[in-house]
Amino acid sequence: MFRKLLSLILAALVAVAGFSAVATAAPISGSLTLDLVILPECDPLTGAFSNPQATRTILTFLGPSHDGDCSKVTGTWIKLEADLILTLSISGLDITSASTVTFKGLESEILRIVATIGALTVRTTLVFAPSITEIEITRSSGTLSTRYCVNYHSNFFGNGASPASDITPPFLDCPNADALLFFMVEDVGVFHPIIQNLGLAYAFDNARALDGPLYFMKKAVELNLNIAGLVLGIRGLFANVGSGMTPSFASGLVLSLEGQTVSGITVRAETWFGARQGLECFAECKPNQRVYGGIPVTSFTVQEEKLFIRNLTVAGITHNIRAEFQFFLGDNFGPGLTYFEWNQRFRVTPLNLSINNTMRFGGDLVPRFDFLITSFKAGDLTVTAVLYFYIASTGNFEAQLAEFVVSFDPPGVTVTSDLVLCSDGLFAGFCSGGVLEHDIYLSAAVGNFTFDARFIFFGLINNFAEVWFDVTYQLAPGVTMANSYVIDADALVAFSFSFTWKF
Repeated sequence: MFRKLLSLILAALVAVAGFSAVATAAPISGSLTLDLVILPECDPLTGAFSNPQATRTILTFLGPSHDGDCSKVTGTWIKLEADLILTLSISGLDITSASTVTFKGLESEILRIVATIGALTVRTTLVFAPSITEIEITRSSGTLSTRYCVNYHSNFFGNGASPASDITPPFLDCPNADALLFFMVEDVGVFHPIIQNLGLAYAFDNARALDGPLYFMKKAVELNLNIAGLVLGIRGLFANVGSGMTPSFASGLVLSLEGQTVSGITVRAETWFGARQGLECFAECKPNQRVYGGIPVTSFTVQEEKLFIRNLTVAGITHNIRAEFQFFLGDNFGPGLTYFEWNQRFRVTPLNLSINNTMRFGGDLVPRFDFLITSFKAGDLTVTAVLYFYIASTGNFEAQLAEFVVSFDPPGVTVTSDLVLCSDGLFAGFCSGGVLEHDIYLSAAVGNFTFDARFIFFGLINNFAEVWFDVTYQLAPGVTMANSYVIDADALVAFSFSFTWKF
């Protein structure tokens, strides 16, 4: 282990030294990030957690199992990686290379090329990795919240070195809406980033998604042409959903047209041929190993149509509309209109209130869920209330104050209380005492230090669950060190050290 650690660090330093020498003669910029994440082997949160409220807990398939004895640490799980990003800029042409190196060697290589010629902008992405996982965007059946699922035709890893393996389970095949997969991929506050890092790495490594050599896995080409105020977009998607030995390519095409009126109203239409909304993960699905913008499917026919209307202002109220049409028959939705979203934003100036309301409709245009966000600011104090309007078990709509946030922001310090209340029809089985979760945030900056903490309670100020600590120190211009800890009521869950050098 030590030899691997030393070899990885030396390789990264040699590479940076070489690129630094080149940078003096060419317009090259970039960054090097070294991440060391450590998980004590007896961490109780890696086992099945007895409290069903703890959705942020790593499950047994995402880490070492808990033997029930945390009197001492008998071992550790260590994850070390280096991310090297280099950008070459030459007169309207940007070429960016993103390389990820771990104990297994070079884990992925992604090239992004952006060229601008007059009104035409061309973006190209090339990905080389040992595996590909295509994640489709779907929606939950109740509140129509955005969720993820693993697309059926890429539910394997063709690395040529081992039999086919996949990550379903633990994650779900489409069209099943998987909240865990969404929370593990996207930073929405459910999991700390280092827990996401460990969980995804373990899940993909356990599925042997990192064992093979690098193959060509993905190409995406996007052209945007501005003609008389109209922006015509063409996005071509090509993915190798076979193996390196026997490649099998799926292709898709997304056509878009966007324009803006004199009054500022933006209208955008998208037609998806042989492609659906989603993202593609490569290797262990780190943030720089994801390519958003859609996934190709095996049938090159019209799959989806989307319509966006933004900044439509009527009587001082700004309206945003999103409509999604599906032309394939899914288990839960389609064909036809599957989702409609109507957002309204306005200010009540005399009361200094900001109102943001979003209503979600199903394909039958029947309201399914609505959340209203009201914010009031006075000096350093900001108060935000979130109300849910949802269909209860009686079949009628009910209103519920779901979240109450108070933030105090004097110079240099920020204190925030985020109180999530029980919504009878949504969280009744997980609540006690009327409070689902109470998060207290502390943030401060002193000199070159930045300190952030989040205390998580499954009650008003009781049932302590976790605390997150994040400390950042700027050693020099462009050089930053960061340290993160996740601690629960019984033990240290995980911690990490990070070093970033921007040049």
